[in-house]
Amino acid sequence: MTVPTYHDLETKLILRWVDTEDVMATQRAIIEVTPEAAYLELPRGLRGEKGDKGDPGPGFWFRQLITNRNQLPTNLRDVDRGSAFPDTTSKSLWVWDGADYFEIPNFIGLRGEPGVTPRVQIGKVEPGGDAAVSVNQAASTPDTFVLDFTLPQGPVGPPGKKGDTGTASNVSSSPDVDVSRPPAVGEALTWNGSKWAPRNVLAPIGPFQMGPNDFQSFSQDLIGSSDLSEKLIGSMTVPGLPFDWRPVVLGGHLQWQTDLGIQCNVDVRVGNAQRGDIVGHGVGVRNGFILQHVSLHPWSTGQVVPGSTYGVVKANTATTIYVVMSKVYGSVGRWDFTRQNAGLTFMAMPAVIV
Repeated sequence: MTVPTYHDLETKLILRWVDTEDVMATQRAIIEVTPEAAYLELPRGLRGEKGDKGDPGPGFWFRQLITNRNQLPTNLRDVDRGSAFPDTTSKSLWVWDGADYFEIPNFIGLRGEPGVTPRVQIGKVEPGGDAAVSVNQAASTPDTFVLDFTLPQGPVGPPGKKGDTGTASNVSSSPDVDVSRPPAVGEALTWNGSKWAPRNVLAPIGPFQMGPNDFQSFSQDLIGSSDLSEKLIGSMTVPGLPFDWRPVVLGGHLQWQTDLGIQCNVDVRVGNAQRGDIVGHGVGVRNGFILQHVSLHPWSTGQVVPGSTYGVVKANTATTIYVVMSKVYGSVGRWDFTRQNAGLTFMAMPAVIV
């Protein structure tokens, strides 16, 4: 076998570079030598030093939307590198690299279904130092958010201008007011469960008190005792008050002594010592010959309810409260009253007259 000489190869050595755009990636070339028995040895080159860091490539910036690649501009230059054109039809992005366009597929995403628009509701609003808002998870639902607010107290603003005088109203014409009976002195409109109506709202006036000096001691001897059954032992005049009222006895104390078989009681009357309504009463005993201590308490000869006229003193009318001692058992015998330690206390209770 004859080995070709260099002279034979001289005209048959072909160096053929293929795919020149891929040289930088593959770092190789194809050397074809004919005939087949020929070969050529080439020295391997040394690795060069690391080069300097290159300048950053240009980013891309959106120029305009297109619907077809044919709409891409054809007059771009190197300074236009980075120009980007989204294609709304193919969903690709075309970017100019200074010499040509390259494609980034599926750059534009598909539009999703519209979401549910949430509703917002106001929850608790509380005063606080710093403003804050939070979602009330317990009260919220998937489509409704409940927001709780903490709001600081704002500064007091300047006084506003005085407003215009409003139209006068008439309370009596209101559908929830009943003034079919005009209000009396001491009454005001109060809620009766269905309407506003006049009602006494005054508190009791007093107390009024009678002391020992408002009473008068007396002694009824055996002689003539059968001819006397009542004796006025005390009184007190009350000036007129601006409302109708009724005396309410809070309590009292009297002392007297009788012969055996004689019983005396005491009544507190209004306006007249003989015929006035009785508003207080005290009961004595019959055993006699001892000093009796009698307590006074509220009392009447019949039932008294709000609206009754029993014992009522009319407004702006002065009246006198009388304390009358009466012999209620026995005909002949001594009975004595002493004003020592005597007293009576009562209040002026506003009365409602229907």
